[in-house]
Amino acid sequence: MGITGSIGTLLNFLLEIYAWLILGRVLLSWVNPDPYNPIVQFLVRATEPVLEPFRRWIPSFAGLDLSPIVALLAVHFIQRIVVTLFQGGMGGGAIGSLIAELLGILHLLLTFYMLLLFARGGFHVHSWRTFRKGLPPGIDLRKPLIRFVFQATEPVLRPLRGFVPTVSGMDVSPFAAAVAVLVLLSILQELMLGVAGTRIPLHG
Repeated sequence: MGITGSIGTLLNFLLEIYAWLILGRVLLSWVNPDPYNPIVQFLVRATEPVLEPFRRWIPSFAGLDLSPIVALLAVHFIQRIVVTLFQGGMGGGAIGSLIAELLGILHLLLTFYMLLLFARGGFHVHSWRTFRKGLPPGIDLRKPLIRFVFQATEPVLRPLRGFVPTVSGMDVSPFAAAVAVLVLLSILQELMLGVAGTRIPLHG
């Protein structure tokens, strides 16, 4: 292992420690710790410079602070970049790995969003069926999980309703959006396979 690989290993180790610090900050927030505890103060001072900008850019959903989760994903992505560049070299294979990693993260995020859209569609079906029976819709937006699903999907569904007609009075825009995301996922999958197939080997 050369000097470049050693630097990459050290940076990856430091990033791993920082990811654990962020995770510790998240876990402590669940138990309402003593703010004067030295360990708590250290975790806050060590992680707040990173979490505070994420908190400004990323709105909370249903009262949940998503900035630590996004920060953990960002640290993980930086770790992958460090491993690729410092331990794998700067060749075409490294660039291909970075592109594949970025496409993989985008694929994961779109898959998660598709699941949210299907969950939203399930709520619509339930509300439509209970309404047809003459009963109240039965969707309680005061529940954090349900409110999160609605808040996360509404920015996409709101403009889509102008183009997607209702079916027997039921809003099917979540399913239309989920199908569109499925198409995007298929395109991303083909791109990922293409990138993997055209990487330049690092050795030989």
